Amino acid sequence: MTNGALRREMARATAEAWEVRRASLHDRDALVALCTAAVGADDYVIPMMEDMTLRGVWHVALDGDRIVGAMHFTRAIDGTGWLAAARTHPDYRRRGMATAILQSLIGLASRSRIPALRLWSSARNAAGNASAKASGFREVARFTRAKRKVARGPERAVKLAFDANVAAEVLRAPLARLANGYVPYDWYFVPLTAANVHLLASAGAFHRVAGGIAAFSVHPEMEWAGALDVGLVAGDPAKILRAMPAVAHALGFKEVHSFLPHDPKVLTAARKAGFENESWGQEAVLFERPVELGPASYRKRPTYAEIAAGKRKGYAALALLTEKHSHGHTGPHEDRWNA
Repeated sequence: MTNGALRREMARATAEAWEVRRASLHDRDALVALCTAAVGADDYVIPMMEDMTLRGVWHVALDGDRIVGAMHFTRAIDGTGWLAAARTHPDYRRRGMATAILQSLIGLASRSRIPALRLWSSARNAAGNASAKASGFREVARFTRAKRKVARGPERAVKLAFDANVAAEVLRAPLARLANGYVPYDWYFVPLTAANVHLLASAGAFHRVAGGIAAFSVHPEMEWAGALDVGLVAGDPAKILRAMPAVAHALGFKEVHSFLPHDPKVLTAARKAGFENESWGQEAVLFERPVELGPASYRKRPTYAEIAAGKRKGYAALALLTEKHSHGHTGPHEDRWNA
C-alpha cells in the first residue's frame, strides 16, 4: 500500500465512531478472549491481566457489549505515560479502532496532567506506525532487542549512587546519544534528562560495568525471572556487553536481555559478545507525543490497587496484591497498533 493510499485508508477508518470505556476486573475474561484472538493463547499479556488491570488503566473499544480492541496505560518513573498491549480483534482491523482508543488515552493523560506519552512498535508495522503518527506521535529512537546466556567470569557490577560526577558522565555520554538520549528502564523507555538521571540513580538503576554505566531492571516476579534487563548508558558498548554475562551470573541470573541502540557498531559488538536478536523487537521504533495539559479531572479515578491499598480489609482486590500476583508493569513488547 502506498503512503497516499494508507493515509486515505486511515482517514476513512478514523471516521468510524467507536464507544471507548475504561475496563475493570470484571472484563478479565473478555480481555483474555481478545488477546487470544489477536495474538494467540501464548500472548504475554494473558498471565499479567489481573495485575495490569489493578496497577494501570485499560481502555477498550466496544461493538455493542463485546470488547474488540484494547490498550493499556501506566505511569513511568518520570511521570510520563507508557502505552502498551495494544490489541485489536482480527475482524475489526483497519477501522480506526486503535486511533479511537489512542485519542481516549490522550484525553486521560491531559486530564491527569501527564506531559507526554510513549509507545513502541515494530518498524515493519506500517499500518500501526501510521496510526500512531496520525495521533500526533513522532519517532524519537530505534532499538533492537537482544539476549544471551550468562557465563562465569571475573567481571562484577557496582551500584552507583547519585552525585554530580555520575550525572555529568551520563549526560555527556556519546553512547546515550546513539539512541537520542533514551534508555530502557523497567518496562518502558525514558529520556536521560538531568532530572531523570537523578530519578534513576536514586532508584538504584545505575551500575558501573567494565568502566561504563548500565541501567539494570530486575523483574523477579515475571515468567522470565531468570533474566536481567540492561540498558546501555555510558562507556564502551563492546566492553559492557562482553562483561554482562559474567556480571549477570554473579548476580544469580540465567540470561541477559537488552534493548540496544539500533546502531550498526553496537549491534556488531553485541553479536561478537554472543548476543542474538530476539524474535520480537528486532527494529523497535520508539514514539513520543507531548500532551497538552488540560484542567484536572473533576473526579480522579484511582487504580484498583490504590483503592485496595487505602482499605484495611474487605476489598476483594487485596488478594490480588499478594506476592503471587505482583507482576509489576507491562512489558515493552511489540504492540499491535492496528488502525
